Amino acid sequence: MSVNLSWDLFILAFFGVVTAYSFIIGRDQTLKIISGTYMGILASDAFGNLFAKYFLSSSAFVKLLKLFSIGNTEQAIAFFKIVALVFIVVVVAVKGAYDFSVEANTHLAVHFSVNLLLGILSAGLMISAMLIFISGGSLIGAVIQPNSPISEIYAQSRFIRFMVDYRDLWFLVPAVVLLFMSITSRK
Repeated sequence: MSVNLSWDLFILAFFGVVTAYSFIIGRDQTLKIISGTYMGILASDAFGNLFAKYFLSSSAFVKLLKLFSIGNTEQAIAFFKIVALVFIVVVVAVKGAYDFSVEANTHLAVHFSVNLLLGILSAGLMISAMLIFISGGSLIGAVIQPNSPISEIYAQSRFIRFMVDYRDLWFLVPAVVLLFMSITSRK
């Protein structure tokens, strides 16, 4: 059997893994990961911009990047933003100084549906942010440029196009769901 690896397969696998993990850790921890992802997106975007401003103007640092085969400065910024995003999400999820405590629904179907929705939203939020960072953009006004690193896979993959074209929804909907659950939670 021959398996064709594609970006669509990668996106589907990422959604599957994050959604399955969301079922394992539960609704409260998934909400913590979503909020940590929002913090991580903003902080890593800011870190990446500061990184570009202060470090990439140094010729010694650019030589160090070439020594480690990082590539050009845009790749270094994207790499730094993604590493910062992952680091912040993991630290907030594991050591975050706050907890979500949503009252459990009595219906198994409702509980399952909410966990499924949160897992999908969490995956969508993470992959959308990473794709924007890889494209060399920032979160505000991010557009795929014809010469960006993901323009080729954007043209080849309908899932990548869907994630990038509807990035605003992927950033908005998890926040709206989090807000709705906060308002309707009975404590």
